[in-house]
Amino acid sequence: MQFDKGKTAGKLKKLFEAGFYKPVGIHDLSFFVRQLSTMLSAGVPLYRVLNTISDNVVNIKLRKTIVAIKDKIKNGAHFSECLREYPVIFPPLMVGLVKVGEVSGLLEAVLLKYADLLEWEEEFKSKLFTMLIYPAVILSFGAGVLLLIMIFVLPKFVGIFSEYKQTLPLPTLILIKISAFFSGYWWLLLLLLIAAAILFKLAVNTPAGRKKLDTYILNLPFIGKTVHKAVLSRFFFLLSVMLESGVPLLEALSVASGSIDNKVLAGHIDLIGKNVQRGEPLSRTLASIEFFPKNVVQMMQVGEETGKLEAVLVKAAASYERETETSARRLMILIEPLFILGVALLVGYIALALLLPIMSISAVIK
Repeated sequence: MQFDKGKTAGKLKKLFEAGFYKPVGIHDLSFFVRQLSTMLSAGVPLYRVLNTISDNVVNIKLRKTIVAIKDKIKNGAHFSECLREYPVIFPPLMVGLVKVGEVSGLLEAVLLKYADLLEWEEEFKSKLFTMLIYPAVILSFGAGVLLLIMIFVLPKFVGIFSEYKQTLPLPTLILIKISAFFSGYWWLLLLLLIAAAILFKLAVNTPAGRKKLDTYILNLPFIGKTVHKAVLSRFFFLLSVMLESGVPLLEALSVASGSIDNKVLAGHIDLIGKNVQRGEPLSRTLASIEFFPKNVVQMMQVGEETGKLEAVLVKAAASYERETETSARRLMILIEPLFILGVALLVGYIALALLLPIMSISAVIK
């Protein structure tokens, strides 16, 4: 059996890109799709559009990919098939929508809808990231200060304490042991953290591992409800975009299942698709699954009866987006003082552990 280094390296690269980072961010992809839809709407042929956009794209990986696709389009390839060859860059949802646009002759309209979806996701993630900055800074600063004290400051005090041969208090002894461990084995801790992060990432990249993680997160107090609302909002918006673009409901559910990051919801969507395929209405299927709130089910039923399901989905998505933002803000208000209190308690413990033997030494000297 021959060992092909080139193929193996390529597979490892794809695995790394899919699991650990995205070579093209949502902002770059959103810019590309928006430019694409705008120029196509102006009547510019696809090849010329790609040629023009490739000169303005900042992301090197995306630029090279666009150039490669442009050459394939010139040779007569379908745009959707070209996108399908780069799954790390172009999500299955985009490929599916482009395919629908090619068949219906409404490619620019479909891309416009997808650009709206990408910009909605980017804005949504930006809001959540902004909320997380302050507690993350507090936690990082506190951890950094504690590590500096443990590794550099405390060993100097240990030398001073040993000169007086006094029996040290229990809090001081515990702190000295912890400091000695950090000073002597910090490199081992670092390696263990890196190994744990890699193993965790590989585990959650498997369907079973990711589903267990998503189930655990959804069951967490406070956090679970916020995540639940967030994934519902994304699902409704995805579904509305596809239905408005002319994608049949069954196909829209299939694409949504592969595009949703939360595997618990993806499993529910698969079940919904099977029931809808048997002729069951969407609202009745949703009603049989506890994951979907009753008020949403009632809205879906009205949307089906009036022929305005897409509009109902958009309203539901916007509603859950606002609720997610509100829940996340309340969660941050709760977490921030807990972080500050935790850092304060640790610093207070270190100060007490250092002051107790100093006070004992001062008493002996007097």
